[in-house]
Parts: sequence; C-alpha cells; structure tokens
Amino acid sequence: MITFNYYTIMLLLLSGILVLCFDVKIYVKENMSKEKKGALFVGWLNITLSGLSLIGYFIYDKWFWK
Repeated sequence: MITFNYYTIMLLLLSGILVLCFDVKIYVKENMSKEKKGALFVGWLNITLSGLSLIGYFIYDKWFWK
C-alpha cells in the first residue's frame, strides 16, 4: 500500500540532495559562509529526516499495524 509517507520521504530526500548539490556550491563560489552552513544543515537535516521517517514507517507497519 502506497501512502503519503513514501511521497514525504522522497520529497525530503530529493530536496536534501538538491540543496547539497546546488545551493552549497553556489554559496561556496560566492564566499557566503553563513548561508553555506545553513544550506549544509538543512540538506543533511532533510536527508536524516527522510531516513528516520522511512525507518519509523517500517517499524510501525511491521509491528503495530498488522
């Protein structure tokens, strides 16, 4: 069963990867250190939240739902 959680996980993962790939490079090129740190934090936060959400969903689906 596909629920909204898979879409949320994909959106968090893709947005985190895109922030790390594009925004961080732009901020490094423009010598914007505070913005670079913020983009790194937000990118890794999105990737971490997607992983935690995926693990939490599987735990919930495996032990609590069925």
